Amino acid sequence: MNRLPPLKSLQAFDAAARHLSFKMAAEELHVTPTAISHQVKLLEEFMQQKLFNRLVRSLSLTKAGETYAPLVRKGFSYLELASEEVSDATATGELSVTTTTSFATKWLMPRLSRFRQRHPGIVVKVSGSDETVDFTRHNFDLAIRYGFGDYADLSTVWVLSDKAAVVCSPSLLAGTSPDDDAAAVSRGPLIHYEWSGFTKRDPNWSTWFEEAGLGGAHLPTNAVYSDEHMCIQAAIDGNGFALVGLIAAADDIVQGRLVLASSIRLPNKNYYLICPETRSGNPRVAAFREWLLEEADIFRDSPAGELIENQTVPSGIRSPDA
Repeated sequence: MNRLPPLKSLQAFDAAARHLSFKMAAEELHVTPTAISHQVKLLEEFMQQKLFNRLVRSLSLTKAGETYAPLVRKGFSYLELASEEVSDATATGELSVTTTTSFATKWLMPRLSRFRQRHPGIVVKVSGSDETVDFTRHNFDLAIRYGFGDYADLSTVWVLSDKAAVVCSPSLLAGTSPDDDAAAVSRGPLIHYEWSGFTKRDPNWSTWFEEAGLGGAHLPTNAVYSDEHMCIQAAIDGNGFALVGLIAAADDIVQGRLVLASSIRLPNKNYYLICPETRSGNPRVAAFREWLLEEADIFRDSPAGELIENQTVPSGIRSPDA
């Protein structure tokens, strides 16, 4: 126990490491920036290691600080979980969730009222962002991520598989024969979706036209959006053809606001529910996970879910029943 640093110094370091700012750490802990700086200095003296590079107008972690920060955050996570299990084993309180803006808007939010009915004591805070959240630096309980399942050192549960397809307003296909859909798309205009984490593995127009046998087709771009639900709304408004994930567009297709412009579907990412292992047993996290997986089952059996083929658990990922 004599080798344990002062708790206040660890709290100051943890907050400063997450924000990379003594001022923001001070605001979080309701103290002054000078107090944060003093506590961090005490910790550095205790550890006999410099933890921050103090620049003129910024702060960065040293190599020792980068190693220490996630370990300290994990330690606090264990303390938080232990305190919750002892003080309150019920599913009440606040639950912070981060997910993509598209999934939050088009899929999660329309269903959240059912979670609130089941768990009125849990307040769900949803943050929509396509940026990947680092749990060691941000205070989220869990995330619903759109990816390939390669989340090292995190509790990972598959939720839904997705496919990409071309959608548009029904008016754009008026008078087009069923066999002429790809040709109609080739005449555009096309709506491009390029999110912040876009890679060559993601569905794109070049791949779609190659799949349609129109690899040399001209790609008449109408607009480029960084958010998928913007692309979907632009397609609903009749502004062009959008290549988007079917999970995000499914309800609009079922309700007739959009139509599939082609039967061609491209492989896409999957949705996963992830959280630090230290949080997986939290009553609120467990309640949300159980509800989310039930909603995913309902969706798969619905007309919207039937638009998406091969809703199976990816290899190497825990199934919802695990």
